[in-house]
Amino acid sequence: MRILWKYVIKELVGPFLFGLAVITFVLLMDFILDVLNRIINKGLPAPVVLEVFALSLAWMLALSIPMAALIAALMGYGRLSADSEVIAFKACGVSLINLVIPGLLLGCILAAGLIWFNDQVLPESNHRARLLMSDITRKKPTWNLEENIFLDYFDGYYILVKEVDNESSKIGDVTIFEHKDPKAPRTITADHGDIEFSADGSRLIMNLFDGEIHEPDPENPERYQRVNFKKQTLTIEGSSTELVRSSSGARGDREMPIRMMIEENRKFTIRADSAQVRIDSLIRDELNELVSIEFDKDKRSRQGIKLLKQARASKSTKDLLSKIDYQSRNIKTYRRQVNSRSVEIHKKFSIPVACIAFILIGAPLGVMTRKGGMATSIGLSLLFFIIYWAFLIGGEELADRMFLSGALAMWLPNIIIGGAGILLIYHVNRKTTVEGFDFIKRFLPGSKK
Repeated sequence: MRILWKYVIKELVGPFLFGLAVITFVLLMDFILDVLNRIINKGLPAPVVLEVFALSLAWMLALSIPMAALIAALMGYGRLSADSEVIAFKACGVSLINLVIPGLLLGCILAAGLIWFNDQVLPESNHRARLLMSDITRKKPTWNLEENIFLDYFDGYYILVKEVDNESSKIGDVTIFEHKDPKAPRTITADHGDIEFSADGSRLIMNLFDGEIHEPDPENPERYQRVNFKKQTLTIEGSSTELVRSSSGARGDREMPIRMMIEENRKFTIRADSAQVRIDSLIRDELNELVSIEFDKDKRSRQGIKLLKQARASKSTKDLLSKIDYQSRNIKTYRRQVNSRSVEIHKKFSIPVACIAFILIGAPLGVMTRKGGMATSIGLSLLFFIIYWAFLIGGEELADRMFLSGALAMWLPNIIIGGAGILLIYHVNRKTTVEGFDFIKRFLPGSKK
């Protein structure tokens, strides 16, 4: 039996690595097309660009590994079925269930590794990737001062320089249009000047000589003033093209390990319980006051009690209901936060366990497709992964709206696909051929009609 297990696992490892490479490559190409426009004009050094892709590779692997497990099951068991090895094994008393057990063992190993990966590596990678992309977005694009070219990289300024000496940073025949204040735009001209940066590189300092400042009168647009100067220093903020790396303690749900999310849920649960205690206290205090009024009839007439109750109904009761409504909204918000994090906690387990569910569904389908080949395997993998992901996204949406618990929302796709796989294994195992499944084979690519 050990030799059989090694043989089956060997048949699965090759297609798994192939599927992992193909799916990761497709996801990487899609990511490149999405991110390229945001970083291409930023003048980023090669190590920073590689860091962006390396950090993003974590979430790609979290998706591609389960899908590669499905491709491995379809291709591996499909190859065994196409070469009639499944029938040969059955003739020797080895059932399909015995053939599936090595695949399930491989799926368990993948699931265990992916659970650790999703808890320890993926949150930190997501956090660092978000911070890095935010820093890149804030980074100014690279710029060069060129002759007779309008420079518009700086907020509030358009700069035109007709003479540039890059070696000495000297400039000549300078025209600057300043429009920081739309009501009072200025035009600055200078015969010559020089440029430098501040010590921290965040400000551009332009020393201008022998020039004029033209500025319209905000009160009377038809009038403007002209000021001649011998020297004028202009400081422009935000001119740095350096990538400033930031750090932040704030993390989103997908940037937290399980331990951190459980602690956050505990805090929100305590807040929800405290809000419920406040509601109970408000109701109890109001009832105590009403009861004390009823039994104090010797000091108040019945008419006085009636008027007091009417006044209470018109004012105090409204205040009480308003306070209860406020606390109820807080409870709903806290519980929604708890459910949202519960979704992320269970997702860290359910997606890795999908490797096992995909082995269960992929093994009998691979036997049924027989000579479908690689195209059939990849096509079926995409189909079932889309179905799985649709269930996962739909369940997450229902959980966020408090229609389902986070656990049920995340585990339901595995239950459905895994359960369907178990039924298919049971039925295929009872037959020596795939007869009886022609209605399925008609819709599989590469199968005979």
